[in-house]
Amino acid sequence: MTKKHNLVRMLCLLLSLILMIMAGWIVGVSSAEKGAETRIEGFSAPLLNGDLWQEMDQNSKVAFIWGAGHVVAIEKELAARYPELKVENFSAKVAEGIVGVPMNDVVAHVDAFYKANPDKLDVPVMRVIWDTLIKPKLKTGIAGRPLQK
Repeated sequence: MTKKHNLVRMLCLLLSLILMIMAGWIVGVSSAEKGAETRIEGFSAPLLNGDLWQEMDQNSKVAFIWGAGHVVAIEKELAARYPELKVENFSAKVAEGIVGVPMNDVVAHVDAFYKANPDKLDVPVMRVIWDTLIKPKLKTGIAGRPLQK
């Protein structure tokens, strides 16, 4: 394998790690009390949940969605350039399920979820986006596995 392929693989692994941190429920999110940071088991990176989301201004919320979208777009571009990297991972499923949805609509949807569910402020933002916007549009889950309802 060439150095270029190794570099691409390492970049994909790094991006996948970032996505796993953003979507901690994939590897198991430890539950947290209201107001506490939700964390992925084994990692110390906090997950953005409804408590902080409600305090953020519109620009910050859009920036968060934009950043997550950039990670997905980078992985999608790399998979297009290097077919051996193409897999049905979280990024691929996000790209499949959220295509055509404007960032401001994603923000509005998350806002509406937390407003309608004040008892679920501990749920990570990416979990809300996955469960309510992405998952309903998918035929199969990550790695082609059946979706859990």
